[in-house]
Amino acid sequence: MKQKIDGLGQKIRERRLELGWSQKYLAQVSGRSRLYILKVENGQIESPGIKALEKISYCLGIKLEELWK
Repeated sequence: MKQKIDGLGQKIRERRLELGWSQKYLAQVSGRSRLYILKVENGQIESPGIKALEKISYCLGIKLEELWK
């Protein structure tokens, strides 16, 4: 499961950077803390909440399912 989360975090980071967004900005638009975004991107949160991931993916303009591929 850890590898899947790491891949998920990497996809979030890649999309965020494609948009030219900082972690701070993604945190603001998604209603999460910058520390939370950092930990998700680095795979330090083993089970990010589905609601948080839905909001993050929505803000990034990608489908939640895309994060799991």
